[in-house]
Amino acid sequence: MRPLLPALLLASAFPATAFAQSAPDVADLAGARAAGGETQLLARGYESRFSNTVGDQRYTFWWNARTGRCISVSTVDGRYGALIAVPAENCRDAGSAAPVDHHQPAAEPGYRDPGSLVLVCYGAGTRPTVQNNPRYSWNPRNHKWEWSNELSNNAQGFNSDVQIELYGDHGRIHLGPKLVAPIHSGDDHGWWDLDNLVVTPDRITASYRINGLNKPKLTVDRRSGGITIQAITNFSGQCDSGDWAAGTRRF
Repeated sequence: MRPLLPALLLASAFPATAFAQSAPDVADLAGARAAGGETQLLARGYESRFSNTVGDQRYTFWWNARTGRCISVSTVDGRYGALIAVPAENCRDAGSAAPVDHHQPAAEPGYRDPGSLVLVCYGAGTRPTVQNNPRYSWNPRNHKWEWSNELSNNAQGFNSDVQIELYGDHGRIHLGPKLVAPIHSGDDHGWWDLDNLVVTPDRITASYRINGLNKPKLTVDRRSGGITIQAITNFSGQCDSGDWAAGTRRF
């Protein structure tokens, strides 16, 4: 069986404060080149277990038998991004139980909540922009050619990632920088709570509040993995949460 999480997020049923668990023994490796970071992880007692690729990011799970810690490491453009402690189940071997250090306290039951779900989505979107177009035109009043500026409204394309965590009847969403409006509020370190959350076997729908006038609505098709976000800035892409069997929904 592949790791429970294909990315650096935690699938748990805890409130938001419990999701982002730091790994202080490796925090200094954020931003390091991947080759040097791997050498350091090995020197600190970690061994590589699994890896997944989502979009342009690679996520690798490392297990430390001495401390009983499993961490997820994201790599982008050859450098380490976030290094986050995740439940030990994510470092399990195929077909085996999760590695256990009996000197460590038992994992909290929320990590095994069947109602929890973590999605990592990657796609593209458009957002409105104002473009300044310089023009060289004839000024009949001055009887000469002059430069002037003309403003026009345009739609700018971009690529971005979206990360979604569902736990029980609550959820939250983390947006790539290009999906966040310049004027925004109500987030917790880049995470927004999901409102009007409805989860069915085939579909996930919800909304969240970027600001008073911008309340995007998201829809996730659990069979195709497609996601759409409709607001002033629109987005569509594909989500993953791990392996799936042919003919079944993706998550």
